[in-house]
Amino acid sequence: MLLIGLLFSLFFLQMEMYKNEQKPLSMDNEITALKEKIEALEAENASLKNEHVAISQAKELYLKIFEEFPALIWRSRLDKLCDYFNKTWLEFTGRTMEQEFGNGWAEGVHPDDFEFCLNTYVTAFDKREAFLMEYRMKNKFNEYRWIRDFGRPFYDLDNTFLGYIGSCYDITEIKDNELRLKELNATKDKFFSIIAHDLKSPFTSIFLSSELLGEYIKEKDYSKIDEIARLILKSSKQAMDLLTNLMTWSQLESGRMPFSPVQFDIKSVCDEIVSLLEPTAKQKLIKIENNISPSLVFGDREMISTVLRNLTSNAIKYTNKDGKIKISSAPGNGELIVTVEDSGVGISKERLDKFFSILENNSTRGTQNEKGTGLGLILCKDFIDKNGGRIWVESTPGIGTSFSFTIPLISEKEEMN
Repeated sequence: MLLIGLLFSLFFLQMEMYKNEQKPLSMDNEITALKEKIEALEAENASLKNEHVAISQAKELYLKIFEEFPALIWRSRLDKLCDYFNKTWLEFTGRTMEQEFGNGWAEGVHPDDFEFCLNTYVTAFDKREAFLMEYRMKNKFNEYRWIRDFGRPFYDLDNTFLGYIGSCYDITEIKDNELRLKELNATKDKFFSIIAHDLKSPFTSIFLSSELLGEYIKEKDYSKIDEIARLILKSSKQAMDLLTNLMTWSQLESGRMPFSPVQFDIKSVCDEIVSLLEPTAKQKLIKIENNISPSLVFGDREMISTVLRNLTSNAIKYTNKDGKIKISSAPGNGELIVTVEDSGVGISKERLDKFFSILENNSTRGTQNEKGTGLGLILCKDFIDKNGGRIWVESTPGIGTSFSFTIPLISEKEEMN
C-alpha cells in the first residue's frame, strides 16, 4: 500500500510540473527521493517473499521430520481437535488420518482411562500449560498398550497461539517392569514374614518339647515320652516342609532352578506321591484313590511331582477324619487334566479369588490344627506356568475342594516318532 501511495504522489507531482511548464531543481530532488523509496520498498518486499518461502520450506521440513520420527506425534488446533498425526502414529494404531482426525483418535483410548485423558488435555489446553499423562491405547493388533504423552502449546513466529503438539511413547515394558518390581518387593516382604513367623513356630515347639522330654527322662517318667516324640517329629516335619518349599521357591524366583522337560508317565509320579503320603493320610483314616491312567506327558518331572505332592498334602490337611481324596486324569485338546479332589472343609468364594498370590495370606489351619503358609500353592502355580499349563480351583464350603492343572500330553503319533 505504501508503494502505491508513493507512485500516486509521483504521478500528481509530474502533473503539477506539466501544468506550470517548469521543472525546478527542488522538484527533481523530490522525484529522486521518491524513486529511492520505491526501490527500497521493492527490495524489502522481495526479502519478505524470500523469508516467506524459507518459512514454508522449514515447515515442510519439520513435517517430514515428524513423519519419520520414532515417537507418535499429534497436533491440535484452536478448537482442541486434532488435525495431524504422523506416520508412526498411524502405523501404531493401524488407522488412517481420516479415522483419527478431529477426536477420532479417542476411540482407541481404554474406556477406563478416557475421562482422565480428556480432563488432563482440556485443563492444560485452557491454561496454555504443558502436560504429561499416561494412558492405555489400542494398537493395530487390538492390544492395549501403555502410552506416555507429552503435550505442549505451540506458537507462530509472531507468538500467536496455534494449538498443541504432542509426542507419545510406548511404555508398556516400563509399566510391566514397575509392576514386576512391586511384586518382587511384596514377595520379599512375604518371604521374610514366612521366615520370621512360620519357621519360629515349629522350632519353638521342638525346643519346648525337647526341654520337656529331658525333664521327664530326668524324673524317669516315661509315660508321655511317646507323645512328646511324635510332637517333635510332627514339628520337625512341618519345619522341613516349609524350608524345602522356601528353598525351592527362592531358586525359582532367582532363576537358579533348572528346567528340564522330558517325556514321562504321570501315573508313575502319582504312585510315588501316594506311597509317600499314604501313612499321613492313614493317621486321619483318610482313603486316597489313585485313578490316574498311564499317560505320557511332557514337562519337568520334578516340578510336576512337587505340584502333586503339595496338592495331595493340602487335601489331607483339610479333609476330616474318615474322608476321601481322589486323584484322577482326563485327556483334552492336546493336554492332560489332572485333578486332586477331596471331601474336606471347602473354601469360601472370597478366598478362592485370592488363591495363588503370595501377596495374600491364604494359610488356614487344617482339620487337626495343621499349620501352613500358602507358599505351596504359589509354587504349584509357578511350576505349572513354567511347564506351559494352567491351574485352577473349585470348591464348595462343607463339601470339598478340587484342584486341577494341565500338562502337555504326548500323542501316540508323537510317541512313535
